[in-house]
Amino acid sequence: MASFEIFLCAKRLCPYLYPMHYLHNLGLIGLFTAVFFVAIACGGTSEGADAQAQESIVPIKDTTRYGVEPFQFPELSAQAETIIEDWPVFKDFKRISLNLQNVAVEDLKFRSKNLLVQTDSLAASLPEILDSPIITARLLVIQTRLQLLHQETKKGTPKTQELETHLTNLRLSIEEFVLHVNEKLEKDALDKNRRNKE
Repeated sequence: MASFEIFLCAKRLCPYLYPMHYLHNLGLIGLFTAVFFVAIACGGTSEGADAQAQESIVPIKDTTRYGVEPFQFPELSAQAETIIEDWPVFKDFKRISLNLQNVAVEDLKFRSKNLLVQTDSLAASLPEILDSPIITARLLVIQTRLQLLHQETKKGTPKTQELETHLTNLRLSIEEFVLHVNEKLEKDALDKNRRNKE
């Protein structure tokens, strides 16, 4: 097979070798020069060898797990639990955020995108009692952290330390959000009691 390819290459080179017909008198020098030109024209390797080399390259699948540290969703106050019962988007948000644990990068990419969509829905369906600048700001922080995490997962070779940092920051922002929800509802309850006493 390889000799046939060299023959084809030599046949293509005949017009270039013709002016060198005087080299037959030089003996081995002419022969080596002709072989040199044939080798250069053929690329030195056959297509079969290139195909075998490409077949032997197997992409390595990234098996690194991210978010190995356990994450407990922050505890909601009794008042918050009452509001959450009628807010199914929050339940989905909680479920998906708990799924960002011990996952591969491909799963993390999918889940972070899913949580980003859920966070947008969360902001759009915010109950009137929670509609305040501080709660909206906390949701915006969560969205920003999610976007940074999702961007890192979309890179060809994401950096492990960057992904872990973004995951940690996202978890902290979720904790801050729940903390502010609890505080807002507690403050509203105290204000309502104060008004009732007056």
